[in-house]
Amino acid sequence: MDKGGLFLLSIGLLLLLFSANAKTGEYEIFNLTTALVLIIVGAIFAVKGKKRNKSQKD
Repeated sequence: MDKGGLFLLSIGLLLLLFSANAKTGEYEIFNLTTALVLIIVGAIFAVKGKKRNKSQKD
């Protein structure tokens, strides 16, 4: 797997976790959209890296 993709994925998940306000139950929309973008981009990089590593083994 691609280390950069996993890094973006983990940062996105942490940002998603902290985008919610526990007292009011509301989400901060800027943090939420940034987190979703990072999660999607990180997942794409991770899958592409995994496919690249698998094809190099063969």
